[in-house]
Amino acid sequence: MNIDDVMPDVRAFLVLWAQAFNAHDVEKLAALYALDASLYGTSSSKLYSGAEEIRTYFRGTHTVEFEVWRSARLAANLVLVVGNYVFSQSFTDQIVATPARFTFVLSHKDGAWQILHHHSSRSP
Repeated sequence: MNIDDVMPDVRAFLVLWAQAFNAHDVEKLAALYALDASLYGTSSSKLYSGAEEIRTYFRGTHTVEFEVWRSARLAANLVLVVGNYVFSQSFTDQIVATPARFTFVLSHKDGAWQILHHHSSRSP
């Protein structure tokens, strides 16, 4: 299987992640992370380790929209995804947008993709 074969799967996974994030569905979002995953989030300097700890990170009211991303196969069941997304939060009289960069390392196991590592930081 080459990278072109997994592109639709990766695209579908990113859509699923964004839908769960935008719905503020912490359980569905946490289920997309491997049990031993790690996360460096945009709004915290803490390294979150494991799906249970990662679950505690996703408590906000932001929404996200992916802009551009690329993927590269690292191994038969591993894909690196890098790109840009924008977090938005609505306030009474304005919407505040926070452009950010992300990296996902995805593992394909038991017929599904899971996040092994997620790093996100504000764009300079």
